[in-house]
Amino acid sequence: MNSSVSLDAKAKRYAGNLATVSSCCGVTGETVLADSAVIMIFAAALGASDMLSLISTSMLPFFNGLFILPGAFLAVKAGQRRMILTACGAGTGAYLLACCAPFFGSYAVAALLGSILLFTLCTPGFIACWNPLLDSFLTAEERVPYLGKMRFLHQASAITFLFLTGLLIGKDPSVPQLQIVLLLGAVIFSGRLFAIMLIPTFHSNKQNNTPTWKNSLRSVLTDKGLTLFGIYQFILNLMLYATIPVAILYMKNHLRLSGNMVILISNAGLVGMLCGYLLANRLKSKISMRQAFIGLHIIAIGFNFALCFIRSTALIEMCIFALLLWGIGAVIAASSVYCSAETMNLAAPDHKVVTMAWSCAFFYCGCGCSRLFSSFLLHSETFNSGILWQNISTAFSPYSMLFFLYGFLLLPLLILLFKIPAVKNKVIG
Repeated sequence: MNSSVSLDAKAKRYAGNLATVSSCCGVTGETVLADSAVIMIFAAALGASDMLSLISTSMLPFFNGLFILPGAFLAVKAGQRRMILTACGAGTGAYLLACCAPFFGSYAVAALLGSILLFTLCTPGFIACWNPLLDSFLTAEERVPYLGKMRFLHQASAITFLFLTGLLIGKDPSVPQLQIVLLLGAVIFSGRLFAIMLIPTFHSNKQNNTPTWKNSLRSVLTDKGLTLFGIYQFILNLMLYATIPVAILYMKNHLRLSGNMVILISNAGLVGMLCGYLLANRLKSKISMRQAFIGLHIIAIGFNFALCFIRSTALIEMCIFALLLWGIGAVIAASSVYCSAETMNLAAPDHKVVTMAWSCAFFYCGCGCSRLFSSFLLHSETFNSGILWQNISTAFSPYSMLFFLYGFLLLPLLILLFKIPAVKNKVIG
């Protein structure tokens, strides 16, 4: 199925279905290994410290952003399909190595961390080619609804897998049980590789003259609209991606909620993400890209400000808290769909791989730096002592002030928002 085919409706539908299967397999596997309670419990059972918590939530997006351009460079040299399949294969190997970590005895924790690091170093090469692969069979009108549906399904797949395995392994799982869960995750993750192998190569994705890396990078660096959009994505994600983790810490450390209540309320954010992907799909025909970007930005500002005023464990406040986290999750998900669609819209036809990698580098660096930035502030003596806001109100905790900071810094970002092409030029696609 690797031979080039024409861009007809049947071939596009076949490619779209395979890409969705690939996404569901890949994201489910990634979530289990790099951002779930499973890997946290597994690491603790091997003797790891709480530091893995920070690593597992920030390392994957941070390295994606840091190394996606080198990944694009390799893709230009080696070819997109070869690069994407190599990255998936190497990632699967790193995943299986993580499953074998207990067999390394006293070096088990080092083996696990090394495996996760190797896995995260494989993903930038995949991401550098993923959007160009999707763009080879998606039209401008199809991007938002397709991405919304695909991401809804892969988020639902990850949540379902974690929920079912959580029920099966019980309250006090053994290391072998956790290894089996990781092994299942690795097997599911390998489905990404096999599904992509079956996706046809379309004529529209082939170029007569392949541009050099230097020419592509020069084209990207001189594209003011693309760079402004990248900077917007970085700051937006910097202010958005830590909101839910900070809210979890707020419930746990300040409101002193029980563990099951923290899990229950924080799950509203995951449900919100599911709804956000679905809404992006359903609203594509009703609102323009301009309206979507502006609306989501304003909602993010309002919800972050509203989180400042949750101060007690009263039932009504906890219900509002859950609703706000649901809204933040929906904004994060819907924004990612529209950002991906706009990245495809801005991609220069002759420089797609490097153009999309440049935009994604800003996106993922914002995600990765968000929680590191918040962690630094929460551990800062000046910020934690209340010196910065002691004249405002003693009722505000450092967590509340972080919510306020997120909302406040999103306000001036509105100025940059009106400079990005989809909003400035009122693009409807």
